Amino acid sequence: MLKSSLELLEKEIEDAIIRMSKLQQEDDYAEMSRQFAELLASLQRHQLIDTSLQLLVEPAQCLHETKMLLESLQEAQQRQHRKKRLLTHRQILQLWLRKNIHYQREYLPKLF
Repeated sequence: MLKSSLELLEKEIEDAIIRMSKLQQEDDYAEMSRQFAELLASLQRHQLIDTSLQLLVEPAQCLHETKMLLESLQEAQQRQHRKKRLLTHRQILQLWLRKNIHYQREYLPKLF
């Protein structure tokens, strides 16, 4: 995959996560689900995940935001099997937020 393509995906992920965080605060879960589905489709187009949301690449090979999202997806999938629940965008977003210290320290306080 081209480096510029990966950089565009990185920016797309960062923007989408910020938008979804705002939507979560507004309790607009329908729009949040739609945007998350678009983000997953983008990951599929870049051949990072397949249609069953299984990773096709090692997260460590990706840029920072992409890596954290893929790791969050992977961790949410592991939890899903253990608890027998469906994987949701909220689970993945919460895992991503816990992993992203920069977002918690820099961006989140500006929202309040």
